Amino acid sequence: MSDLVPAHLDHRRLWADFDYCYPVLSRRSKGVSLGVNLNPDKACNFDCVYCEVDRTVPAKRKDIDLDQLEREMAVLLDLTLDGSLFNSAPFDSARPEQRRLNDIAFSGDGEPTTAPEFADAVDRIAHLKWQRGLAEVKLVLITDSSRLTARDVVRGLDVLMANNGEIWAKLDAGTEAYYKEINRTAVPFARVLENLETTARLRPITIQSLFLSWKGEGPSKAEIAAYTERLAFLQRMGGQLQGVQLYTVARPTPEAEARPLQAGALDAIAEQVRDALPGVAVEVFYGPDAWPERNVHGG
Repeated sequence: MSDLVPAHLDHRRLWADFDYCYPVLSRRSKGVSLGVNLNPDKACNFDCVYCEVDRTVPAKRKDIDLDQLEREMAVLLDLTLDGSLFNSAPFDSARPEQRRLNDIAFSGDGEPTTAPEFADAVDRIAHLKWQRGLAEVKLVLITDSSRLTARDVVRGLDVLMANNGEIWAKLDAGTEAYYKEINRTAVPFARVLENLETTARLRPITIQSLFLSWKGEGPSKAEIAAYTERLAFLQRMGGQLQGVQLYTVARPTPEAEARPLQAGALDAIAEQVRDALPGVAVEVFYGPDAWPERNVHGG
């Protein structure tokens, strides 16, 4: 069932001696995604049980130097576009069709929209993309949906969407109880739902949902029913759902009890979502057949 190659199993937010930008081979992007880490301090307003970030290791730095960030992205663009990136591990494992630059993604060791520099960083990267004639390369925000309607974030979203942007917004639960257990955050579930509704009425969004085996159990039937109803409600309220990405744990995490959900269980969830959202693309990304033999804190 797994479509993973070795490069999919290594998503460390580290590249050479860079502090902010990093390349990954992304299943959901179906190619290379160049990451922008606006949380090098590893601060996040969520503490998801499946998070791969090891916060026991001290952060390399805490500030955001936008000039350095822009220089790092320029180098990564060059390495990807001329193919040099694929001469080194783990990217040499990429299949021919995966050796393409799909997007520049605002993601990293925390929630990118909590960084005060978010809007300015989006503006800088959009300008860099424009300078290089890369109109087809997407700008993607991968977000936990907690600050989508904040004024400073909306300013960044305006620039993002004007430059072939996409919003990939997290929704991992249908009920508040499960949300609190899996996402472990003080952000109210109602705020996340309200942010999703408000944003989706104005801009198309992609829902990204991770379901897993937690403490030996997957989400209950009642939980999935509540989750699919949340999505159907968004659509009924005029929300523009560009797609739904259902995935599971692909790499070992610091939480030993956060395990991949079986392929059959993911498929069953996908069928329920497709029934609830006719016409909306639903993609499924399976977990590994076995854990890779490496340090669980490798990223």
